[in-house]
Amino acid sequence: MSARGIYRILRLPLVVTAVADVLAGYAVAVICRGLPFDWRLAALVGGTSAGLYLFGMVQNDLVDVRRDRLLKAPRPLVTGELGMGAALVLLILMGCVAAVCAVMLSVAMDRGGALVLAIGTFGAINLYNLAAKRGPAYVAVTVMGLCRFLNFGIGVAAVVGVPKDIGIELLLPSGPLWMRHALALFFAGVCVTGYSICARDGTSVSTRPWSVAFVVAAVAGFSMIAFGVGTESAGFMPPVARVFAALLLAGLWPGGLWSAVGPTREPRQYEPFIERMLYWFIAMDAAFVFDAWLMAK
Repeated sequence: MSARGIYRILRLPLVVTAVADVLAGYAVAVICRGLPFDWRLAALVGGTSAGLYLFGMVQNDLVDVRRDRLLKAPRPLVTGELGMGAALVLLILMGCVAAVCAVMLSVAMDRGGALVLAIGTFGAINLYNLAAKRGPAYVAVTVMGLCRFLNFGIGVAAVVGVPKDIGIELLLPSGPLWMRHALALFFAGVCVTGYSICARDGTSVSTRPWSVAFVVAAVAGFSMIAFGVGTESAGFMPPVARVFAALLLAGLWPGGLWSAVGPTREPRQYEPFIERMLYWFIAMDAAFVFDAWLMAK
Protein backbone atom coordinates (compact mmCIF):
# COMPACT_ATOMS: atom_id res chain seq x y z
CA MET A 1 0.00 0.00 0.00
CA SER A 2 1.24 3.51 -0.83
CA ALA A 3 -0.04 7.06 -0.46
CA ARG A 4 -0.01 7.33 -4.25
CA GLY A 5 -2.20 4.24 -4.52
CA ILE A 6 -4.75 5.69 -2.10
CA TYR A 7 -4.70 9.02 -3.95
CA ARG A 8 -5.26 7.34 -7.31
CA ILE A 9 -8.04 4.97 -6.27
CA LEU A 10 -9.93 7.81 -4.58
CA ARG A 11 -9.39 10.14 -7.57
CA LEU A 12 -9.18 12.96 -5.05
CA PRO A 13 -9.05 15.93 -7.48
CA LEU A 14 -12.48 14.96 -8.87
CA VAL A 15 -14.25 14.79 -5.50
CA VAL A 16 -14.49 18.60 -5.54
CA THR A 17 -16.97 18.36 -8.43
CA ALA A 18 -19.43 16.30 -6.36
CA VAL A 19 -18.98 18.50 -3.29
CA ALA A 20 -19.47 21.65 -5.41
CA ASP A 21 -22.77 20.23 -6.71
CA VAL A 22 -24.22 19.49 -3.29
CA LEU A 23 -23.01 22.74 -1.71
CA ALA A 24 -24.49 24.67 -4.64
CA GLY A 25 -27.79 22.88 -4.04
CA TYR A 26 -27.68 23.92 -0.40
CA ALA A 27 -26.71 27.52 -1.27
CA VAL A 28 -29.40 27.96 -3.96
CA ALA A 29 -32.11 26.62 -1.64
CA VAL A 30 -30.93 28.83 1.25
CA ILE A 31 -30.81 31.96 -0.93
CA CYS A 32 -34.21 31.32 -2.53
CA ARG A 33 -35.76 30.75 0.90
CA GLY A 34 -34.08 33.85 2.37
CA LEU A 35 -32.43 31.82 5.14
CA PRO A 36 -29.01 32.33 6.75
CA PHE A 37 -26.13 30.19 5.46
CA ASP A 38 -25.18 27.68 8.18
CA TRP A 39 -21.53 26.60 7.79
CA ARG A 40 -22.03 23.61 10.11
CA LEU A 41 -24.84 22.24 7.96
CA ALA A 42 -22.83 23.01 4.81
CA ALA A 43 -19.91 20.98 6.20
CA LEU A 44 -22.21 18.01 6.91
CA VAL A 45 -23.74 18.28 3.44
CA GLY A 46 -20.27 18.36 1.86
CA GLY A 47 -19.05 15.48 4.04
CA THR A 48 -22.00 13.31 3.03
CA SER A 49 -21.38 13.96 -0.65
CA ALA A 50 -17.62 13.44 -0.40
CA GLY A 51 -18.07 10.14 1.45
CA LEU A 52 -20.53 8.87 -1.14
CA TYR A 53 -18.36 9.93 -4.08
CA LEU A 54 -15.19 8.36 -2.66
CA PHE A 55 -17.12 5.20 -1.80
CA GLY A 56 -18.20 4.98 -5.43
CA MET A 57 -14.65 5.49 -6.72
CA VAL A 58 -13.22 2.66 -4.60
CA GLN A 59 -16.15 0.36 -5.37
CA ASN A 60 -15.69 1.02 -9.09
CA ASP A 61 -12.09 -0.22 -9.02
CA LEU A 62 -12.95 -3.23 -6.85
CA VAL A 63 -15.76 -4.29 -9.18
CA ASP A 64 -13.62 -3.84 -12.30
CA VAL A 65 -10.41 -5.40 -10.96
CA ARG A 66 -10.66 -8.63 -13.03
CA ARG A 67 -11.38 -6.73 -16.22
CA ASP A 68 -8.59 -4.26 -15.49
CA ARG A 69 -6.11 -7.08 -14.94
CA LEU A 70 -7.05 -8.67 -18.26
CA LEU A 71 -6.65 -5.33 -20.04
CA LYS A 72 -3.57 -4.46 -17.97
CA ALA A 73 -5.13 -1.13 -17.08
CA PRO A 74 -2.77 1.07 -15.02
CA ARG A 75 -5.01 1.22 -11.96
CA PRO A 76 -3.65 0.90 -8.40
CA LEU A 77 -5.20 -2.53 -7.74
CA VAL A 78 -3.56 -3.83 -10.93
CA THR A 79 -0.16 -2.18 -10.52
CA GLY A 80 0.12 -3.29 -6.88
CA GLU A 81 0.14 0.23 -5.45
CA LEU A 82 -2.82 -0.80 -3.31
CA GLY A 83 -3.93 -4.22 -2.07
CA MET A 84 -7.47 -5.60 -2.08
CA GLY A 85 -7.61 -5.55 1.73
CA ALA A 86 -6.63 -1.89 1.92
CA ALA A 87 -9.19 -1.05 -0.76
CA LEU A 88 -11.95 -2.80 1.21
CA VAL A 89 -10.97 -0.84 4.33
CA LEU A 90 -11.17 2.39 2.33
CA LEU A 91 -14.56 1.36 0.95
CA ILE A 92 -15.98 0.77 4.43
CA LEU A 93 -14.38 3.94 5.81
CA MET A 94 -15.83 6.16 3.06
CA GLY A 95 -19.25 4.57 3.50
CA CYS A 96 -19.09 5.28 7.25
CA VAL A 97 -18.09 8.91 6.64
CA ALA A 98 -21.12 9.39 4.38
CA ALA A 99 -23.48 7.62 6.81
CA VAL A 100 -22.32 9.55 9.89
CA CYS A 101 -22.54 12.92 8.12
CA ALA A 102 -26.00 12.13 6.70
CA VAL A 103 -27.37 11.04 10.09
CA MET A 104 -25.88 14.10 11.83
CA LEU A 105 -27.40 16.31 9.13
CA SER A 106 -30.80 14.71 9.61
CA VAL A 107 -30.61 15.21 13.39
CA ALA A 108 -29.43 18.81 13.04
CA MET A 109 -32.29 19.67 10.66
CA ASP A 110 -34.83 17.66 12.70
CA ARG A 111 -36.12 16.07 9.49
CA GLY A 112 -34.98 13.19 7.34
CA GLY A 113 -35.13 14.61 3.82
CA ALA A 114 -31.37 14.80 3.35
CA LEU A 115 -30.95 11.30 4.80
CA VAL A 116 -33.53 9.93 2.34
CA LEU A 117 -31.69 11.54 -0.59
CA ALA A 118 -28.33 10.26 0.71
CA ILE A 119 -29.73 6.72 0.85
CA GLY A 120 -31.09 7.18 -2.67
CA THR A 121 -27.68 8.37 -3.90
CA PHE A 122 -26.00 5.40 -2.22
CA GLY A 123 -28.45 3.06 -3.97
CA ALA A 124 -27.87 4.70 -7.36
CA ILE A 125 -24.07 4.42 -6.95
CA ASN A 126 -24.35 0.72 -6.17
CA LEU A 127 -26.78 0.20 -9.04
CA TYR A 128 -24.34 1.80 -11.48
CA ASN A 129 -21.20 0.01 -10.29
CA LEU A 130 -22.72 -3.42 -9.73
CA ALA A 131 -25.12 -3.67 -12.66
CA ALA A 132 -25.95 -0.67 -14.88
CA LYS A 133 -22.53 -0.06 -16.38
CA ARG A 134 -22.48 -3.63 -17.70
CA GLY A 135 -25.90 -3.28 -19.29
CA PRO A 136 -27.22 -1.17 -22.17
CA ALA A 137 -25.47 2.17 -22.46
CA TYR A 138 -28.72 4.13 -22.20
CA VAL A 139 -29.35 2.55 -18.79
CA ALA A 140 -25.81 3.30 -17.60
CA VAL A 141 -25.89 6.98 -18.57
CA THR A 142 -29.34 7.42 -17.01
CA VAL A 143 -28.26 5.88 -13.71
CA MET A 144 -25.11 8.01 -13.53
CA GLY A 145 -27.15 11.11 -14.32
CA LEU A 146 -29.44 10.07 -11.47
CA CYS A 147 -26.41 9.84 -9.15
CA ARG A 148 -25.58 13.48 -9.89
CA PHE A 149 -29.24 14.50 -9.56
CA LEU A 150 -29.71 12.81 -6.17
CA ASN A 151 -26.34 14.00 -4.84
CA PHE A 152 -27.36 17.58 -5.61
CA GLY A 153 -30.71 16.91 -3.96
CA ILE A 154 -29.02 16.19 -0.61
CA GLY A 155 -28.08 19.87 -0.35
CA VAL A 156 -31.56 21.04 -1.34
CA ALA A 157 -33.30 18.61 1.03
CA ALA A 158 -31.18 19.89 3.91
CA VAL A 159 -33.08 23.16 3.49
CA VAL A 160 -36.52 22.41 2.03
CA GLY A 161 -36.92 18.72 2.84
CA VAL A 162 -38.35 16.32 0.26
CA PRO A 163 -41.05 18.08 -1.83
CA LYS A 164 -44.45 16.59 -0.95
CA ASP A 165 -46.24 17.76 -4.09
CA ILE A 166 -44.18 16.76 -7.09
CA GLY A 167 -45.86 17.95 -10.28
CA ILE A 168 -45.30 19.61 -13.64
CA GLU A 169 -45.08 23.03 -11.96
CA LEU A 170 -41.60 22.13 -10.73
CA LEU A 171 -40.42 21.96 -14.34
CA LEU A 172 -41.92 25.28 -15.47
CA PRO A 173 -39.83 28.47 -15.80
CA SER A 174 -41.73 29.79 -12.77
CA GLY A 175 -40.71 26.75 -10.74
CA PRO A 176 -37.85 26.63 -8.22
CA LEU A 177 -34.39 27.39 -9.58
CA TRP A 178 -32.94 24.34 -7.84
CA MET A 179 -35.03 22.02 -10.02
CA ARG A 180 -33.51 23.39 -13.23
CA HIS A 181 -30.08 23.16 -11.61
CA ALA A 182 -30.72 19.52 -10.72
CA LEU A 183 -31.90 18.68 -14.25
CA ALA A 184 -28.92 20.48 -15.81
CA LEU A 185 -26.63 18.30 -13.69
CA PHE A 186 -28.58 15.20 -14.72
CA PHE A 187 -28.18 15.85 -18.44
CA ALA A 188 -24.54 16.94 -18.06
CA GLY A 189 -23.92 13.71 -16.15
CA VAL A 190 -25.54 11.76 -18.99
CA CYS A 191 -23.20 13.39 -21.54
CA VAL A 192 -19.98 12.87 -19.61
CA THR A 193 -20.88 9.26 -18.75
CA GLY A 194 -21.61 8.58 -22.41
CA TYR A 195 -18.12 9.75 -23.34
CA SER A 196 -16.67 7.57 -20.57
CA ILE A 197 -18.47 4.53 -21.95
CA CYS A 198 -17.26 5.31 -25.47
CA ALA A 199 -13.67 5.61 -24.23
CA ARG A 200 -13.93 2.36 -22.27
CA ASP A 201 -15.57 0.34 -25.04
CA GLY A 202 -13.72 1.88 -27.98
CA THR A 203 -16.93 3.23 -29.50
CA SER A 204 -17.00 6.15 -31.91
CA VAL A 205 -19.14 9.06 -30.76
CA SER A 206 -19.99 9.76 -34.37
CA THR A 207 -22.06 6.58 -34.69
CA ARG A 208 -25.70 7.50 -35.27
CA PRO A 209 -27.26 6.28 -31.96
CA TRP A 210 -24.61 8.07 -29.91
CA SER A 211 -24.96 11.22 -32.00
CA VAL A 212 -28.69 11.39 -31.29
CA ALA A 213 -28.23 10.63 -27.58
CA PHE A 214 -25.55 13.29 -27.06
CA VAL A 215 -27.39 15.96 -29.03
CA VAL A 216 -30.64 15.37 -27.12
CA ALA A 217 -28.86 15.38 -23.73
CA ALA A 218 -26.84 18.50 -24.59
CA VAL A 219 -29.90 20.43 -25.83
CA ALA A 220 -31.91 19.44 -22.77
CA GLY A 221 -29.08 20.39 -20.43
CA PHE A 222 -28.51 23.78 -22.00
CA SER A 223 -32.26 24.43 -21.99
CA MET A 224 -32.24 24.02 -18.22
CA ILE A 225 -29.29 26.42 -17.95
CA ALA A 226 -30.88 29.04 -20.20
CA PHE A 227 -34.35 29.04 -18.63
CA GLY A 228 -35.31 32.28 -16.94
CA VAL A 229 -37.19 32.26 -13.66
CA GLY A 230 -40.44 33.82 -12.54
CA THR A 231 -40.66 35.52 -9.15
CA GLU A 232 -43.34 37.37 -7.21
CA SER A 233 -41.57 40.68 -7.73
CA ALA A 234 -40.56 40.13 -11.35
CA GLY A 235 -42.41 38.18 -13.98
CA PHE A 236 -39.24 36.94 -15.64
CA MET A 237 -35.63 36.88 -14.51
CA PRO A 238 -33.19 36.22 -17.37
CA PRO A 239 -30.24 33.95 -16.68
CA VAL A 240 -27.06 35.98 -16.40
CA ALA A 241 -24.20 33.93 -15.03
CA ARG A 242 -25.63 30.69 -16.41
CA VAL A 243 -25.33 31.88 -20.00
CA PHE A 244 -21.68 32.78 -19.44
CA ALA A 245 -21.14 29.37 -17.83
CA ALA A 246 -22.62 27.67 -20.90
CA LEU A 247 -20.33 29.67 -23.19
CA LEU A 248 -17.37 28.82 -20.97
CA LEU A 249 -17.94 25.12 -21.59
CA ALA A 250 -17.42 25.61 -25.32
CA GLY A 251 -14.06 27.20 -24.54
CA LEU A 252 -12.95 24.62 -21.99
CA TRP A 253 -14.19 21.69 -24.05
CA PRO A 254 -13.13 22.37 -27.67
CA GLY A 255 -14.67 19.83 -29.97
CA GLY A 256 -16.57 18.10 -27.18
CA LEU A 257 -20.01 19.56 -27.70
CA TRP A 258 -20.08 19.08 -31.45
CA SER A 259 -18.07 15.85 -31.67
CA ALA A 260 -21.35 13.95 -31.77
CA VAL A 261 -22.13 15.46 -35.16
CA GLY A 262 -18.58 16.12 -36.34
CA PRO A 263 -15.75 13.90 -37.56
CA THR A 264 -15.09 10.53 -35.99
CA ARG A 265 -12.90 10.76 -32.89
CA GLU A 266 -10.69 8.08 -31.44
CA PRO A 267 -11.61 6.86 -27.93
CA ARG A 268 -8.31 8.19 -26.54
CA GLN A 269 -9.47 11.68 -27.55
CA TYR A 270 -12.44 11.55 -25.19
CA GLU A 271 -10.44 11.71 -21.95
CA PRO A 272 -9.72 15.47 -22.11
CA PHE A 273 -13.42 16.07 -22.81
CA ILE A 274 -14.46 14.03 -19.77
CA GLU A 275 -12.10 15.75 -17.33
CA ARG A 276 -12.84 19.27 -18.55
CA MET A 277 -16.58 18.78 -18.37
CA LEU A 278 -16.37 17.39 -14.84
CA TYR A 279 -14.49 20.48 -13.68
CA TRP A 280 -16.91 22.68 -15.62
CA PHE A 281 -19.63 21.45 -13.25
CA ILE A 282 -18.05 23.75 -10.65
CA ALA A 283 -18.46 26.78 -12.93
CA MET A 284 -22.07 25.85 -13.62
CA ASP A 285 -22.77 25.44 -9.90
CA ALA A 286 -21.28 28.86 -9.18
CA ALA A 287 -23.39 30.38 -11.97
CA PHE A 288 -26.64 29.01 -10.53
CA VAL A 289 -25.72 30.30 -7.06
CA PHE A 290 -24.90 33.75 -8.46
CA ASP A 291 -28.20 33.90 -10.37
CA ALA A 292 -30.06 32.86 -7.22
CA TRP A 293 -28.35 35.74 -5.40
CA LEU A 294 -29.38 38.17 -8.17
CA MET A 295 -32.98 36.96 -7.90
CA ALA A 296 -33.00 37.50 -4.16
CA LYS A 297 -31.76 41.09 -4.38
